[in-house]
Amino acid sequence: MTDRTADDRATAQDFTSRVPLVIAAHGTRNADGVETCRALARRVASKLPGVPVELGFVELAEPPIADAVATAVAAGQEYDGQAAAEVQREGGPVPPDAVVVPLMINTGGHVQRDIPEAIDEGRGDARVLYSSPLQPDPRLRAALGRRLHEAMAPADGREWEAKDTAAVLVGRGALDPEANAAHYQLTRLFWEENKLKRVQPCFIQVTPPSLPEALSLLSSEGATQIVVVGNFLFPGRLHEWMTDQVRAWNEARPDVEVRVAEVIGDCDELADVVVDRYRSPLGEEGVGEGAPVYLSGLRLAGRDVLVVGAGHVAERRVVRLLDAGAKVHVVAPNAGIQLGRLARRGQVEYRKKAFESSDLDGMWFVQALTNDPEVNARVSEEAEKRRIFCVRGDAGRKGTAFTPATQQSGGMTVSVVGDRTPRRSAKLRDELLRALQG
Repeated sequence: MTDRTADDRATAQDFTSRVPLVIAAHGTRNADGVETCRALARRVASKLPGVPVELGFVELAEPPIADAVATAVAAGQEYDGQAAAEVQREGGPVPPDAVVVPLMINTGGHVQRDIPEAIDEGRGDARVLYSSPLQPDPRLRAALGRRLHEAMAPADGREWEAKDTAAVLVGRGALDPEANAAHYQLTRLFWEENKLKRVQPCFIQVTPPSLPEALSLLSSEGATQIVVVGNFLFPGRLHEWMTDQVRAWNEARPDVEVRVAEVIGDCDELADVVVDRYRSPLGEEGVGEGAPVYLSGLRLAGRDVLVVGAGHVAERRVVRLLDAGAKVHVVAPNAGIQLGRLARRGQVEYRKKAFESSDLDGMWFVQALTNDPEVNARVSEEAEKRRIFCVRGDAGRKGTAFTPATQQSGGMTVSVVGDRTPRRSAKLRDELLRALQG
């Protein structure tokens, strides 16, 4: 084995640090929104000296993400050559040609479908890694809190006390129930961290409750001063709709004073999260063209498997595990109707409590599927100590196993393991199954 010199190590490290970044944003017709997004990209670039940073948009602004990816790949390949060869010669993985960070708060259609398709369109034969969306991250909550307090203490108006103030936290709204559920979790954290009298979640589109409904609910509970905070990154139509709806509601209820907070915007908190999302996949071993896993099949019949959490995702996974013949143990403070029914029938062992490390005793496999990232992280860490493979439902790459998109038909089982794009994996699975059925 070659003993690498300090200069050799510097060459390899310098190469990795020059992997281009593509920031994949939504886009808006609002000129201020586009310029604020470009300002954020410049701020991110200032935090990553020497890294080519490209900005692309899903829609409504130029350039499209596919073009930004193509530009980034070309920039990365200019630097390839000697440094990449050095990394490979010394036994390290060759860095990718680019990393794409979705500038999206939660998962949803753009994150799961539109951006991956644009990456495929723009990358050619290059290897491009796709990072995760921005939430959950306490720095984004801090940015929201700062906007809240700016509205509560305007330079030209009366300052409000948190204990006397209610708030509405407005999310975009999505067809993906997990994205909507994440907004509810964010609301609770936002409420407690800012010590407000009350915080009500709502959505600006797609799914209820609406903003007027949230305002009316708080008013019915006696709130007379309300701050409306949009969980939006940049100025655009969502913030405009939100402001218009507040104005219309307030005209009918002038007895309630309502203030509207600014969007998160171009700030260090947001830029730092983007930088971390860029660095995260670069620091992982085994990151290849596809998902960073070794494909295998687990024979779980008669073996003990632990599921931590009892939400909708856990319910689906438990059914799959039972189909595989596993002896399923569920640990969660509360369980839904389906899991409760399975427990009453004796098909699963359900323990109504918080996770403890002793719950892993005797387990062959574990899935951490709670809505609390800290709990999932602890489950994964304890499983790692015991050499038990663990799936993390909230952050797949931070676990030691992935759950594939799987379907069975005609004696065949088709599974696809993707990289943070479950809907895309499911689509490919279905296409493969149709081809096999011919």
